[in-house]
Amino acid sequence: MEKKKVAIIGAGLAGLVTIKSCLEEGMEVIAFEKNERLGGNWHFQEGGVSVFRHTELTSSKYLTAFSDFPMPENFPHFLKHEQYLDYLLDYARHFDLQRHIKFEATVTRMQRQEGKWLLNVSHGGTVSRCEFDAVAVCTGLNEKRNLPAIPNQENFQGKIVHSSAYKDNIPYREQNVVIVGGGESGGDILNEISQVAKEVTLSLRRGVFVMPKLDKTMTLPGDYFHHRSTYHFPPAIYDRIETLFQNLFNFINRRQKAWQIRQKLIELSGGSYHQQFITKSDVFLTALAQPHVFLKPAIQRFDTDGVVFADGSKVKAEAVIFSSGFKVFFPFLPIESRGWDWRKLYKNIFHPELTNLGFIGFARPNIGAIPPVTELQSRYFAGVASGRLSLPSLAEMESVIKRDARETAKLKPLVCERVTSIVSFVPYMYELAGLIGCRPILKQLLNRPLVLWSVLFGTVAPPHFRLCGPHADPKAFEIIAQEGLHLQKLKTPQEKFLFFAFQIIWGVGGILSYPLFKAVYRLPGCKLLEPQLDF
Repeated sequence: MEKKKVAIIGAGLAGLVTIKSCLEEGMEVIAFEKNERLGGNWHFQEGGVSVFRHTELTSSKYLTAFSDFPMPENFPHFLKHEQYLDYLLDYARHFDLQRHIKFEATVTRMQRQEGKWLLNVSHGGTVSRCEFDAVAVCTGLNEKRNLPAIPNQENFQGKIVHSSAYKDNIPYREQNVVIVGGGESGGDILNEISQVAKEVTLSLRRGVFVMPKLDKTMTLPGDYFHHRSTYHFPPAIYDRIETLFQNLFNFINRRQKAWQIRQKLIELSGGSYHQQFITKSDVFLTALAQPHVFLKPAIQRFDTDGVVFADGSKVKAEAVIFSSGFKVFFPFLPIESRGWDWRKLYKNIFHPELTNLGFIGFARPNIGAIPPVTELQSRYFAGVASGRLSLPSLAEMESVIKRDARETAKLKPLVCERVTSIVSFVPYMYELAGLIGCRPILKQLLNRPLVLWSVLFGTVAPPHFRLCGPHADPKAFEIIAQEGLHLQKLKTPQEKFLFFAFQIIWGVGGILSYPLFKAVYRLPGCKLLEPQLDF
């Protein structure tokens, strides 16, 4: 039987893992990378779109690593961008991915013909035409900057900068700077600029829910506390329990200025933990506690020498930095990019009418990390493209798309219209794993009690999805046994007690309450009590 031929556009994080997933399914793979090297925007460069000089990951190395390629033990919890780039390069070498990549090759046009894709590829001054059975778009969203149009902007005499053009704080020494946006980039930039600027103002349309990057009680990354068992509760119940914990932490930390600011931002956000996108770094809270750093609402208009905010207040500014994300931009596609809505794709991957076209790496988990989500997306795409897996019918896909959109609107009401690619980290991964056939099967783990404990009560992490099913890897058991329990990272008996008490309370509560809620939600008027994740 002739091998299926698949094209991958882009050789960054998403492109690399998609190459590997397609090779695992036995397909012929060619990846087109417009730059001269792999790694995408993780290469620092003075001009253009890239990481800034001191970028540090906001997700821990255990969650960020791919499922079958753990990070070196000597790497810190949170990698510098140079370390993560080295990891991606090592990943490509280990799995011999680079020979499948054509560098300095730009896909300029795609056309569908008789169920296949014809790609126009510009390389070395010439344009060639290639035919493929399937195409994966892995270009990322960092192509076209999104700069909001604000009245009187053209008369502002200072600098207007997009966060992707920010490299370091040196140009902002002794200046008055306004930073717009409270996501992770905006927070990190605020933290850096506050160290050298005269005054800094953070402008937010609404507040943000900030999660500690490092849990101070147990010196563990904050993203270690996303457990499968918590999602066996109905979201409404989980939210109430989470709110109780937040109130407890607020009382314990009530005298800390940074924590007071965190609580104020949460109140301004207008919602709870699961209703919005989480800013997974709290380093900028310390900056906000300083006397020369201020918090303001959205910008209403520009003046020649500064900005006026929605509350009528005004500040002078030499620079305004927008951490406002990027626009969807696929100039090579035969479908319109303007007004793009990720909720209209089946599982955020497949266009329902173009089922041999996949979009990998664009889903944005509200918590957790992007790489494990991207890896599962790539495995599902590869399974479908190879013919091993089948998609539902068009009518079924459209029904699921509508159902998922309703569910997202219910669970993430504060951001679902603005960030249409948002997904719930743990439930989305488990859903993809179920479609792939790699969801952990608990009865198969009974002879490995520590691994079973990690899957049930521990951090939901990429190796969990290499334990069973297609392309399972025995090495996943070793990775989980070594890293998944976090025993060696807990420094004191008190830390170990608190950590495992937390796991047991959530875990036992989720397991014991699951059958009750599963039975009750079927009763009239009890739909809100349906558990978010099935066993």
